[in-house]
Amino acid sequence: MLPSLAFRRSPRALFTGPFIVAVLLLSACRIAASPATPTMPTATPSNDPPTPTVAAPPSPAPTPTATPQPTPTPAPASTPTPTTAPTPTPAPTPVPGRVFLEPMAHEYQTWNNCAAVSTAMVLSYFGIQRTQAQLGPLLRPNPGDKHVEPHQVVALLEQFGLRARILEGGTIERIKQLVAAGFPVITPQWLDHKPDAIGHYRVVRGYDDSEGVFFVNDSMIGAGVAMPYSEFEELWRAFDFRYLPVYRPEDEPRVLAILGEDADPQRNLERAHARMQQLVEEHPNDAYLWFSLGTTEYLLGNVDAALAAYERAAAIGLPPKMLWYQFWPVSAYVDAGRYEEALTLAAAQIATAGVFGEMHYERGRAFEALGQIGAAIAEYRRALDDDANLDVAREALRRLGAEP
Repeated sequence: MLPSLAFRRSPRALFTGPFIVAVLLLSACRIAASPATPTMPTATPSNDPPTPTVAAPPSPAPTPTATPQPTPTPAPASTPTPTTAPTPTPAPTPVPGRVFLEPMAHEYQTWNNCAAVSTAMVLSYFGIQRTQAQLGPLLRPNPGDKHVEPHQVVALLEQFGLRARILEGGTIERIKQLVAAGFPVITPQWLDHKPDAIGHYRVVRGYDDSEGVFFVNDSMIGAGVAMPYSEFEELWRAFDFRYLPVYRPEDEPRVLAILGEDADPQRNLERAHARMQQLVEEHPNDAYLWFSLGTTEYLLGNVDAALAAYERAAAIGLPPKMLWYQFWPVSAYVDAGRYEEALTLAAAQIATAGVFGEMHYERGRAFEALGQIGAAIAEYRRALDDDANLDVAREALRRLGAEP
């Protein structure tokens, strides 16, 4: 059964026209860090309240405590697929009622640095100490950049000898399973419920079923902050319930066992899509769910269906900064050959965000498809001005025989 979502009404849109997936504040990373050897953190089932560590790394981790592991079981899908010979699925091993991962440092972010701080906090859990001052410029060479993509967070973590996966369609239970096994989880969400919504990364480091809360390290709010499951889901739903478990390479078999079917990227997308289809049927006036349905359609290559879902979301009402954090609708308009709509929508985002390399890149793609090569080259160069790590823009210039 799908979780019960305590949805609030979505804010009304400030744009009037129709308007890959990125999520939050970053650009392609190329860093010169040597991989570090992670230490052994601890997942601690406990009845005591958490004692968060703020601003400085905690003391070394105690001896690891064994944590019950779930058996690999597929997450529930919204549309069951009948089979002629169903195979009984064993019940998952119960997870502890309360877990709090430690040690984990905390740091309050500076402007647009939630990705850097979230990465630093996760690194600290594995015994690697870095600060946003060190990581921020690697993620956003241009300090005016407001965009960070999950795959770039993954690339940064890999520079330190860790692994992470980008998965769609997460659930409360799945996050709990991962955390109970000792794996912190990064999630892109809204910062809060304000109409002028701001995209934000936070790190899940624990939970307490008796209180119905996750414990999150939040670069804007604090360390070990209790967040009710219902609020967590509500702030999560606009981002297709995306989640990034972080782990050591040697722990990958355990992570794959927890993920079950979702360990396969195609099946993960299909299952997330089925879930979003069910949720929009149950909540047909929720713009964020329609947007997330469009996300899964686009990732599955269904461009026209993605745009139909996006336009439904825009008609219901989306916050003005929606495309600062997930710009796939512009990419979809280009892919669909609707170039003028892509150009107009991208220009509107650039006008509000200022620095926005990805939108300049999409405008370059549109101009190139229209045969306006000079305009395309200008946009690709502006993309690199805004984000020096945007390799796709550099490759486009090479393809057109132009210098960056």
